[in-house]
Amino acid sequence: ECKTNTSNCEQVCINTNGSFMCSCDPGYSINVTNSSLCDDINECGSNISYCQQICTNTIGSFMCSCILGFSSNATNPSHCDDIDECGTNTSNCQQNCTNTIGSFLCTGLGSNPGPVPWHSLRHHPP
Repeated sequence: ECKTNTSNCEQVCINTNGSFMCSCDPGYSINVTNSSLCDDINECGSNISYCQQICTNTIGSFMCSCILGFSSNATNPSHCDDIDECGTNTSNCQQNCTNTIGSFLCTGLGSNPGPVPWHSLRHHPP
């Protein structure tokens, strides 16, 4: 049935003795009402993505990303690392810069003397 394409399997056809069986590519599962069709698995909704912050489902897969102030870990892209805006000189602080988790604070003359809301201090790349 697989070689003659009479199986109607949407993705993968597996020959068996006198019959066939449909299967799906990674990231898909067999449709519960029609075993020849495949449905996309929402890895984000089923908590199998292991994304630390943001999970975006894609057709047959998923992507992990990070919120503002964090970047994807180089060795494990499902994890997010804090960006040290002070260490990378992207804070634009005039005097003292203190890195915080996901943000930073500017202090000193001409700076806001107290904590400043993180959204007003975020570095926005071009």
